[in-house]
Amino acid sequence: MTKKITIIGATGHLGHRVTTKLVEKGAEVTAIVRDPIVAKPKLPAQVRLVQGDVSDTASLYSALQGTETLYITLNTESLDTTLPFHTEREGVINIVAAAKETGVQHIMQIAGVDTAYPEFSAEGMAYGTNAIRQGGIDAIKASGIPYTFFYCSFFLDSLPKFLMDNQLAVIGNYVHPIWFTNSSDLAELVFNAIGNDAAKNKEFAVQGQQAKTYTEGATEFLDTYAPEAEISQLPTEAIGQMGLPDEQAVFMEHLLTFVQQLREEMVAGETWEILGKPKHTIASFAKELRDEA
Repeated sequence: MTKKITIIGATGHLGHRVTTKLVEKGAEVTAIVRDPIVAKPKLPAQVRLVQGDVSDTASLYSALQGTETLYITLNTESLDTTLPFHTEREGVINIVAAAKETGVQHIMQIAGVDTAYPEFSAEGMAYGTNAIRQGGIDAIKASGIPYTFFYCSFFLDSLPKFLMDNQLAVIGNYVHPIWFTNSSDLAELVFNAIGNDAAKNKEFAVQGQQAKTYTEGATEFLDTYAPEAEISQLPTEAIGQMGLPDEQAVFMEHLLTFVQQLREEMVAGETWEILGKPKHTIASFAKELRDEA
């Protein structure tokens, strides 16, 4: 029987690859997007596009008609909790309201592994966006709709964004290991959770096979993805010299400072038992991305 899923956030950096991989696995995918004309060339032709905006609850009522399984993959890059609207807070609250009215039977969402395991913060530092995201998480849990949360480690997908002029910038000093994950393995977990009662009302850690420091992981990734490139080690202060807009620079410094003090442990045992083990190593995923480029 064909697995069906509706995705909000399908055109995002991670959402796009997860959507593509779900289609490749034979899932019937519907994407709720703000502008179907703009989204169409960004997604596989097999994806059904429906107009909907997380800031407009009425549009979500229409877009979610017929949806049984919903996957939310949104992102916040702001530390300002006072803003009146965040997609991962008010947006998710709107999604939940519409899902309850339209009979959605299962909601899945991703977040960072530190959201579920604050004890990984070795210096007690809180990741700023968690205070924003928590409102949406609480709304899903209180909805009465069965849920699945995927709490993810650092995505290898992010590394090519730091590659410029044959140099991959590693900003900061990293001493703690990270269980690097990737969008292909996440897509496998999402696919295996569709229609799976054992995955409902569960919170799964999403971690990869290998624990490496950020610098070690980036080096291993680069050896396959772009072997002609080199690692460039820079201090955190270098962010201020990159010419980024102030808000973006502040967010990046906060993110990298948080990752440097994060002491992640292996906690994905239940995930692997119920939904399956990761298939990729750092090198094999780097090869997959390289072959797709």
